[in-house]
Amino acid sequence: MSHAPLDSSHPDYPLVSRLVKAILNHAGGFDKFAVDVPALLRQAFDEVIDAPRTNRFTLGETEKTEKTYVGTKVEILIRNYLGVAKGRVLDMLVDGVEIDIKNTTGRDWMLPKEVVGRPALLVRSSESTALCDVGIVVCRPEYLRLSKNQDGKGQLLAAQHVNIWWILRQHPYPPNFWEVLSVSDRMEIMSARGGTSRIAALFEKVQGRPISRQQVSALAQQHDYMKRIRRNGGARDILAPKGIALLWGQRDRALIEQLGLGPVTADEFISFRPLKADDVTLLRNAGHID
Repeated sequence: MSHAPLDSSHPDYPLVSRLVKAILNHAGGFDKFAVDVPALLRQAFDEVIDAPRTNRFTLGETEKTEKTYVGTKVEILIRNYLGVAKGRVLDMLVDGVEIDIKNTTGRDWMLPKEVVGRPALLVRSSESTALCDVGIVVCRPEYLRLSKNQDGKGQLLAAQHVNIWWILRQHPYPPNFWEVLSVSDRMEIMSARGGTSRIAALFEKVQGRPISRQQVSALAQQHDYMKRIRRNGGARDILAPKGIALLWGQRDRALIEQLGLGPVTADEFISFRPLKADDVTLLRNAGHID
């Protein structure tokens, strides 16, 4: 079911296995969780970066206070996704148990004193590798390095990571393409004249990889970014003659599945230059390439 469950002889096993099972039930099963939660992380980061309005493209460019807010955003999105209530003290109530949600984009989690002795859902992600970890741990005092200052926050000791039940471990999530593009590619995309040309340059450079609609709208720099994508004056007019199809997860789902390009969510776009004759015919008949 999951990547790294605890051994059944572990003292935390009865509680943690029950919580993992309940969380995966709320999500609609492990396979769904493994697709949806990584996509939520991309959504949280993109909303905080807010490229369309701020002209920033990476999490590193955001203010310190905004980086803190990423944790709140992740908490809200996960709780809503699971459809569970907020706890009286901690972030969510699952199967009658309060659980805290702790997110980090670094190596370690800082745990507030109210979570000591209680379970936490740990989320960790790296924008440079686009890999994430999601696990559950009971924050026993002996697992933590407690700080001496007033706030009483604790840090989970690295040696105690063996007490985490990993639901996802080093699992890919949708990358921020700005992080993975070379500087020269980034400059080339940004120097293209006008939103439509920038979007076409992006989808020519980054093929076979889903790109979220927030990132597309950031490049379009206009409210109706879909206009920049469509035929009749949009990026598809530039890409189709080059044999590159630009597909949308919402409208072109059947084609995406036929071509084996998924998973692509309804909020993502993917470009693809077919090489096989069958794929060329398929996309040409669907009007995606000339």
